[in-house]
Amino acid sequence: MKFLHFIMVCLFFVMMNNSLYAEDTIPSTEGGGSGHEQTKAAQKETYDAHRSYTRYHFENDEMDFAFQWLLGSISNGGAEIGEAFYVAGNIKDGDPASWQREWEKMAIRKENRAKSALGKGHKIAARDNYLKASNYYRTALVSMLPDNPKFNGIAKNIRACMKKAGKLFNPQMIYFEVPFEKTVLPGYFRPVVKDGKPRKTLLMIGGGETFIEDNVFYIEPQAIKNGYNFITVDIPGQGMLPAEGQFFRKDTETQIKAILDVILKFSEVDPEKLAVYGISNGGYFVPRAATVEKRIKAIVISSAVVDNYRMFKEMPFSKETQEQIDQWPSFKKAVTSAVTWRWGLDPENVKGQAEATRDFQFDPAEVTCPVLDIVGAGEYVNKETERQQKEFMDKAGTKNKTLVITPENEGASSHCIGENRTLMAGIVFSWLDNLFEQKDK
Repeated sequence: MKFLHFIMVCLFFVMMNNSLYAEDTIPSTEGGGSGHEQTKAAQKETYDAHRSYTRYHFENDEMDFAFQWLLGSISNGGAEIGEAFYVAGNIKDGDPASWQREWEKMAIRKENRAKSALGKGHKIAARDNYLKASNYYRTALVSMLPDNPKFNGIAKNIRACMKKAGKLFNPQMIYFEVPFEKTVLPGYFRPVVKDGKPRKTLLMIGGGETFIEDNVFYIEPQAIKNGYNFITVDIPGQGMLPAEGQFFRKDTETQIKAILDVILKFSEVDPEKLAVYGISNGGYFVPRAATVEKRIKAIVISSAVVDNYRMFKEMPFSKETQEQIDQWPSFKKAVTSAVTWRWGLDPENVKGQAEATRDFQFDPAEVTCPVLDIVGAGEYVNKETERQQKEFMDKAGTKNKTLVITPENEGASSHCIGENRTLMAGIVFSWLDNLFEQKDK
């Protein structure tokens, strides 16, 4: 009997392992399917950029996506797993005020640790803690509205900590500003080597809710490792520019022109090897600029937004009634309202975002530089996302164009592949290396 019992236990574990690790086994969506398949089915019909395909910690979907984004920065020095889960464990699920309070508390701890380390001459420890402090302050701001008395102060802390961290790199990551109309666009520049010799360069432009600090944690370390200078600049609508009345606008070619006018004067930037990477709404901002600005030698996007209006019409704030929006969980409402402000709208007018983008389109045929389009597999499930990628790839005015769908079974399925930045960066720099090596021949 003992032997029979042993055999049954062994068979049980074999069956369990087969079900857990068989990558080709996909549950049927018939009759509702698994929660995972229901998520993909929902994404197919209604595009939600903040929809993730793996549960990380929170039951609130919007909060779990924001936490996923934070976890994705670990490989780039933006967080520590112990700190991240400690904070998460102290947050009331779905409560924006709790989220803000706990991330700010951790940011303060890391900033104090950075100051202490710097005072003792420990520059590496100080830099690493300033980086995390900046990112934790940024994470606190995700669900905070601009009328919150703490909003401006936390935003200043994001930048102050990043500037201090930048000075502790070798070579330094330099903060600079681009004159644009009646304001300046803030940016960071980190050369591979500060020797005046021109090198291949990646300019990163964020999306509909980013700060330049997000872009640093998105790909800057991989850029340097792969021999690329790294530059990132906020355009109107991003960072704290809306507080100056600088909201998103369709003519991104004017903003990118101003940026290129400045960065192409940096002696370390090779004008023949300048790529521009746009994520999220940057999938509109960057290729739109490339239709006019031919100093851009290659673009990478995640992913193409040929028609911003049609994309926004597929989102929950467009498809749902105001009565349904009023019933949204408080965290989702707060995050969406914070983005709404960036379009120059009353934060309560979340449905107005679609109309604000009615004229936000570009002609792919006018994009004549090489293009790489990267889309997470879960995001690509959406019919309108797939349609816009097809339109972009079919019409792009270059023969050198590549579409990559990153795989779900490597945790690279969500918006901008924020949860697997190593895989994303590997694809980006392999493609760019091949492109620029051909230029050398």
